[in-house]
Amino acid sequence: MASIRKRSDTYTITAYMGYDEQGRQRKKTTTYRPPNGVTAGKAEKLARQYAAVWEEKIRGYVALDENRTFAELEKWYYETVAPSVLKPQTLKNYRGEIERHVMPVLGREKLKNITPPMLDSLFADLLRNGNVETHYRLKDKSLLDGYNRQALADKAGIEKSTLYNLMRGSMRRETAEKLAAAMGMPLDKLFDSTGETGLSGASVNKIKLNLSAIFTAAVKKEIMRRNPCKLATPPKVDTPPAEFFDEAQSRLFLNALHEQPDFQFEVICNLFLATGIRSGELCALHWEDIDLQTGLLYIRHTLVRLNGEFVRDTPKTAGSERRIVLPPYIIDLLKEHKHRQALERFKAADVWKVPDAVFTNSVGNYIIGSNLNVKLKKVCRQAGLPEIHLHSLRHTHASLLINSNVTAKVIADRLGHSTTKTTLDTYSHVFTESEAKAMQAIDMALFRKAE
Repeated sequence: MASIRKRSDTYTITAYMGYDEQGRQRKKTTTYRPPNGVTAGKAEKLARQYAAVWEEKIRGYVALDENRTFAELEKWYYETVAPSVLKPQTLKNYRGEIERHVMPVLGREKLKNITPPMLDSLFADLLRNGNVETHYRLKDKSLLDGYNRQALADKAGIEKSTLYNLMRGSMRRETAEKLAAAMGMPLDKLFDSTGETGLSGASVNKIKLNLSAIFTAAVKKEIMRRNPCKLATPPKVDTPPAEFFDEAQSRLFLNALHEQPDFQFEVICNLFLATGIRSGELCALHWEDIDLQTGLLYIRHTLVRLNGEFVRDTPKTAGSERRIVLPPYIIDLLKEHKHRQALERFKAADVWKVPDAVFTNSVGNYIIGSNLNVKLKKVCRQAGLPEIHLHSLRHTHASLLINSNVTAKVIADRLGHSTTKTTLDTYSHVFTESEAKAMQAIDMALFRKAE
C-alpha cells in the first residue's frame, strides 16, 4: 500500500515497486493537492482515495524505472541487450555515435523527462552543428610529393588508402596528428582546419534509429512506458538516386578494364558487374566459396575490421547468405586468376598472408575496398566515364537486371536484400524508367497507327 505524507498544503504519495536488477528498491512518487476550502480530515480522505486510484494505475507498470538517467539506460542497453543483437564492430560504432552526439545532451536527463520535442531539438542541432570532430585538409597537396605512400602510411600507422582519400578530402585530428608526426611537421604547417559543420540528414536519421532501438528495448523490459522517438520528427534525408553505368557505359568500362595492366582488378570488376556482390563480401571470398566446376558462388562472409585486424564475419543480414550462378565468362576469368595467383604465391613463399583468399594485395593479405576505389576512379577517368564508386557497380548490376525485365523478387535474392521492399525503394527510379519503356513499347506495337 502506498505511503502518504503531508507536506504543507500537499500530500506526497510513494508506492514501492519491488527491487531492480542491482537489488535497489524501486519506488514511484507523486504529489496530490486537495481542493481549496476542504477540512483537514476531508483533505486526508481525498488524498487516500487519490493514492489508491494512482497506485492501482501504476501497478500495470511494475518494472517501470523512469527515474533512471539516460546514461544509465545506455549503459544497460549496450552491456546487456546489444551484445545479443549486434555484431561487435556494429555495436562499437553505434555506441560511439550515441556517446558522441546524444550523451552530452541527454546523459543526465531522467527518462521520464525525455520528450519528443526535446528530441526534435537535439536532431535539429545535430543538423546545424553536429560534426563535433574538427577535420583537417592539406594546405597543399604537393606537400606529399616525393614520399613513398606505403612507407609514409606505415610510419604514421595509418592505411595507405587514407592518404589517397586525403588528397580528395579531409581527415580527423587524431589521424592528421599521426601523419604530421611521421612527416616531422607541425600540424598547423601541414593542415588547415575545416571547422565544425552539421551532420547530414542521413547521419542524424541513423542516430535517431539507434536511439529508438535503446528506448524500444526499455519499453519491452517495462523500464519505460513509451518510446519518445516514435513521436519525434524524422530528419529530412535527401538521398540521391544510386549511381550506375548504363549498358553502353558498361561495355566501355569492360574494354577499359581489359586495357589496364592489373588482371586481378579486371576480374574483380567483372565479378561486381556479373553478381552485384557487396564490396565486403567480395573481399572476404575464399576459394572454397567458389565452385569452378558447377559455376556457383556462395556468399557466406563479409570482411570487417575488428581491433585493427581484418577478419571474416557473418554477412550483413540472414538474407545476405546466398548462392549466385556465375556466367561462363566469369568462370574462365576466375580460373585464369587462380592460376596466376598460384604462381605469385609460390614466388612469395612464406610472405603470403592468407593462402585461401581469392583476391589479395601484393603480400597475400586481404584486399580492401578503399584501395579498389582508387583504381576504379583512375580507370573511369582514363576511359572518359563518370568516376563512380565500387558500390555503383552493384547498382549497375541491378539496373541491368531491371531493364531486362527480371522480377524484383529475383533481383532481391541475388543482391541479398532481406525484402523486395528494399530493392524497390533503392531502385525505384530505375523501375520507373523501365516501366516507361514498357509502356512506350506497347504503345508503339498496338496503338500507334502506321504512317
